[in-house]
This record gives sequence, C-alpha cells and structure tokens, in this order.
Amino acid sequence: MKCLSNISRINYPSDLVSSLTRLYTFKGKDFYYEDVLKNYMNGIIKETIEKDTIFAAKLLDLNVSENRVRLIVRKDAQPKTKDEKVLANLKTVFKIIQKMGTNLELTQNEFLHLATRIFGGVIDIGYATEVKVVRVNLLDERMKVSKREVMENEINLYIEAIQNKKIEPTQAITNMYVDLLHLNCYTTQNEFLTLVILYCLLFSQRFNVFKYISFFEKYYNKMEGFKAATVAAGFNWEDGYSQTALLNNLIIQLMLEGYQEVEGMVDSYLFEKKLKKIDNVEGIIMKMPSVFTRENIKNACPHLSDSTINRALVSLKNQGKIRPNGTGRSATWVKLVHEEMFGTNARQTNIFDYISPMDE
Repeated sequence: MKCLSNISRINYPSDLVSSLTRLYTFKGKDFYYEDVLKNYMNGIIKETIEKDTIFAAKLLDLNVSENRVRLIVRKDAQPKTKDEKVLANLKTVFKIIQKMGTNLELTQNEFLHLATRIFGGVIDIGYATEVKVVRVNLLDERMKVSKREVMENEINLYIEAIQNKKIEPTQAITNMYVDLLHLNCYTTQNEFLTLVILYCLLFSQRFNVFKYISFFEKYYNKMEGFKAATVAAGFNWEDGYSQTALLNNLIIQLMLEGYQEVEGMVDSYLFEKKLKKIDNVEGIIMKMPSVFTRENIKNACPHLSDSTINRALVSLKNQGKIRPNGTGRSATWVKLVHEEMFGTNARQTNIFDYISPMDE
C-alpha cells in the first residue's frame, strides 16, 4: 500500500488532464448510449462476455483447442479438463461482474469469492501469509499473518480516497492496482487476479464502456505496453514514490479507444434507423394516389420529421420514381411508376417498350 498511502504526492500533467476531460465527456453520455442501443444491449453484453472469456483464457495460457473454446464459451458445452473448467468459470464470473456493475462489493471476501469462482475445483487458492515480528511479553516473536488484513487495509485506503475526493478515480484505481501487484495477497495467480480487480474497480466507478467493449481483449492487445508501464511504476514503490502516471495514462487511453468504438456503434445504428425511416416513407407513398403532397405524407405518418420526408422525396426523385409539380411547400408530387413497380429494380416505362422491331 505504498501508492495509496502516499497519494497526496500525485501531480496531473497537462496531457493527462486533457485525456481525462475527454474521458468524462464520453462517460457522461453513458445513459445516451444505453438508450440508443437498448434493443441490442443483451446481444452486445453477451458478445462482450464471450470476448472477455476468450482473451482472459489467453492471458492464463489455458490449454484448450479453438473448437472447444467455441463450444464452451458460445454453446455452454460441459468442460472435460481442468483448463476447460477454468474457461467455463471465467465466463460465469464475467457474467456476475456485468450483472452487478456498480453494485459490486469492494471487500476482501468478495474478491476472494471471485478468485475461487474462477479457479475453484482446479487450484486451491486463498490469501497468502507473511511473517511479522510481534512484541509478546517484551520479546519479539515471528508470527505468520494472513494477507487478508493487508487486502482489507488496501481497500479501506481506496474507499477513503474515493469518498473524500482526494484524488480522481482512475488515479486511485491505478495506484491500488500497482499496490496489489506488489503486495502479492493471493497464494497463486496474483497478477491475473489483480487484473480482475482492476476490471471490477473500473466497473464500480461507472466506466460502462466495458459493457460494449471487451476489457480483456483491449488489455491483451496492449499487454506489452502495460507490462512496461507496470515495471516502471514499480520503481521506488517501497519508498512510497512510485511513478504511476504512465500506467494511468494507458488505462485512460484504453477506455478512450473503447468509447470511440461505442460512438461508432451508435452512429451505425442511427444511420440504419434513418434508412429504415426512408424505406417507410416509400411504403407510404406507394399507397397514395398518383398525385400527392408533402402534407398527405405527414397526415399518414405524423411521427416522421420534415427532414426524413425531404430525404425520402429527394431519394425517390433521384431514382426517377417521382417528380415535383410546382415548387415550395404547396408543390404536388407525381408518381412516375406503378405501385407494384416501386421496388429497387423498377424503372419507368414508355411507349417504345411496347413497339416490336417489326413495327419499327
């Protein structure tokens, strides 16, 4: 806990401030993203869980064939080996984290519970012990003490920093991550479990980008950079002067890239939605008389905006299916093709279509 206990030392470089400003701008749109993509959220989260599971398995170097990975992760096939069991357990844990989100309990019991859910039945995992010198009856005695208490103290320091607003949350999360890497609280798999805790902490601070984007895929693709930044953050850790800015910036950039991808999802959805609206206008026009007005369209479908109607009219005009008669809002429109020919392959007919070569 050399980082969190010396948290007042942290400075914010100007480029980090700029990145944080962008990050919180995206974060403020979380409700908007969820509202726009609400019809797809179950599918999006399902795919995110599957990707998290696959890339977490890569980090653990599990010995599972690609075919078995597909069957277990996507078809919930029963695991046959210990590594396959860990793979199935990973998916279960990521489902729990996605479901709990900001309601995840930040306690040493909960983190141990997640650890045992991942490796349960495969690896015997628990809190490590350390030897401490304790004064008993004026004599120093060496005693084994569980690191459960170390984890609890670290969590308390983190919660205090967040609640007292002593530090920006991503900084507190980064510093706790570095502390836990060095404290080695677990009997085994400390590095991976600390990464899972980092993931949980980001979720608990409402960085909901990881509903849409796989955290473990992003981390896996940037693993070398993260490892280098982690090593750099370890210098002077014992003295309480760990430099965590580089690692913190990597975590922020990872989330910024994720949010950019979410923006792309939203743009694609809205574009598709506009196209569907235009198709609806064409369907309405098909049912109208051969001469119609913009007002006829509006009356038939009052929820359509003027801009959507205009785009549809221009599109149909460019396709040669309608033409304007007059100008301005009082103009009428004339259908140039029959209703049954209003499909995408329709074209306007003329008298020459009915003249045979013999007639010419």
